[in-house]
Amino acid sequence: MKRALLALMLAAMVLSTGCGNQAQEAAKDAQQKVEQKATEAKDAANAKVDEAKDKANQMADDASKKANEMKADANAKVDEAKDAANKAAGDAAAKVDEMKSDADKMAKDAAAKVDEMATDMTSMMNERVIALNGIKPGASLEELKTVFGEATSVDGNTMTFADGLKVVLDGANKVKSISTTENAFDTAEGVYVGASEYSLNDYCGPADSVRKIDNGAEYEYNSGDKKSIVVYKAQNGVITEIICSLK
Repeated sequence: MKRALLALMLAAMVLSTGCGNQAQEAAKDAQQKVEQKATEAKDAANAKVDEAKDKANQMADDASKKANEMKADANAKVDEAKDAANKAAGDAAAKVDEMKSDADKMAKDAAAKVDEMATDMTSMMNERVIALNGIKPGASLEELKTVFGEATSVDGNTMTFADGLKVVLDGANKVKSISTTENAFDTAEGVYVGASEYSLNDYCGPADSVRKIDNGAEYEYNSGDKKSIVVYKAQNGVITEIICSLK
């Protein structure tokens, strides 16, 4: 009986030892699995972190590339704007130079025209002929009759011809003065009774003298040789009488 009990005790001890070893092995296996799962989880987390880092770096690279592209486009636009501004400035400067050249040419042409007109005016004044229908003061009675025919009336040394032309002779029967108040006759410059007072400057140039009269003025011009004069009487803007005479 004692031997059987002892055997049972030994068997229980052996069984207890075996179960303990199994429990230790099971715990060890469980710990290994936990460590393996933790390692796998850590590796997976690190992989996710690396993937996130790669994506972040890729996004940063893409953003930097895009920024560089935008910067390059902006610089190109700036350069294009600069070129356009420089071209516009160059065109404007060329236009200003062209306009300046044109203005200088116009000024020179105008100055030349003024000089030409002044020369023409001086020449006209120096060469001015005083005459009415071709008869000059100082012409002979024969010349007078050749142009106008016989006088319609004679009063001393004053003769009246057709259309109211009046001639005063000097002691040598030469024309001292010839005048008209009718528009049938004109001077060497083409001025006639009835013409505008304001056309005198265009036909004859500036008068040598001007005298005011009622409602108008008398404009006096000397001949080129200073031996005779023509007087244009004007009233209310219209030439009313022309008198050519010796001085």
